Amino acid sequence: MKTLAQCSLAVLFLMPLGLAAQSPAGSWKLNVPDENGTMIPLHVDISDDGTYTLDFGADGKVDARGKYSLDSDKMTIQDTEGSDCTEAGVYAYKNDGTTMTMTRISDACTGRGGPEGVITMEKR
Repeated sequence: MKTLAQCSLAVLFLMPLGLAAQSPAGSWKLNVPDENGTMIPLHVDISDDGTYTLDFGADGKVDARGKYSLDSDKMTIQDTEGSDCTEAGVYAYKNDGTTMTMTRISDACTGRGGPEGVITMEKR
């Protein structure tokens, strides 16, 4: 019985570490097509405070800003500055620490997520 109690306490103390690994916060990179279909680098910086910035061309200049919220394995994103579409989009996300994949559930911004609705980012 004492061992079961110790194991239960260990799980409770380690649970936040598992949840932290799921956080989308960090610096990410991917390539996206421009209006001509040429692939350009995109840097995405996601903060713990529920905001993100986008740097198209990876030139060090913030081109768009937004906000996000989390609900279990779902992330709602919404551009707030620098974008033609400011509607919210909902994505299922998985983060293994080096790769984050976001799969569109619903999004009124048709350009986000490309035709397949999948965004895959690598840690910078």
